[in-house]
Amino acid sequence: MRIMFAALAFASSGLSATAQPPVPSDGYRVCAPEQTMQGRTIVRDTCGDLVQPDFAAATYTSVAELEAGDDARAAFLAEITAYAACVSSFIDAARQPGMPADSLAPDQAACAHSWAEEQATQAVRDYGRACVAYSNRSMTDANLTPWSGACYPTATGNNG
Repeated sequence: MRIMFAALAFASSGLSATAQPPVPSDGYRVCAPEQTMQGRTIVRDTCGDLVQPDFAAATYTSVAELEAGDDARAAFLAEITAYAACVSSFIDAARQPGMPADSLAPDQAACAHSWAEEQATQAVRDYGRACVAYSNRSMTDANLTPWSGACYPTATGNNG
């Protein structure tokens, strides 16, 4: 009976054994930049390297340029998908029996994978911003063909 009262008192106190203040994740990175560079270097011979198109500096002046940018974004995202699959295979190979158990290669390669995913996110954001900027200008500038297409890829699955 005492145990039940103690449990009831503890539960009603509003405290829990695992309660911790939330920690903001602003600026949180899974890997430090130097670890990311090590990971990219380790997988470079096997998986190549990624060169992101510079959508942040893009200022589209026509629908044709905008569509070419969209094609470049789609091609870059496909490159990232292939790169990520290659890095995953690299990690799997490094964890096979007979491989050194103390090797840092799998963890470093995981940093390269994380970096690639960040590049995909940044490419989508940068292209989207440039596309929205063109779309806004095309509504007020009679010399520009209005853009009515999508500036961001549509989400698939149950991702939100």
